[in-house]
Amino acid sequence: MSEGTWVQGDTGPDFVTVLHPDDDPAAALDLTEVVSQKFQMRKPDDRRFTVNATANVVGAPTNGRVRYSWGVNDLVSPGEYDVQIELTYNDGQIQTQAVPNRITVRRK
Repeated sequence: MSEGTWVQGDTGPDFVTVLHPDDDPAAALDLTEVVSQKFQMRKPDDRRFTVNATANVVGAPTNGRVRYSWGVNDLVSPGEYDVQIELTYNDGQIQTQAVPNRITVRRK
């Protein structure tokens, strides 16, 4: 998973991460059977997502790589945020990564 710092009000660079199976953090999670992926972001002490939007698989699905392109209002408020990726498989099962990323949005 990735961590990082973005600047308040920016829309780049994109958030990019490689997902891993829970039982093998060195391997990439195979996303071949995934039909949709959501990028979800919230402050650690909040139950509501400030961002709950579609992410995209980058390159071959077997590489486990996912990208989210920031919207114009996503990085408005500075602070720390937990970010997670929620996957929906073609059989309807939903899997959310076990350990969220922690990112920082610093003041401009």
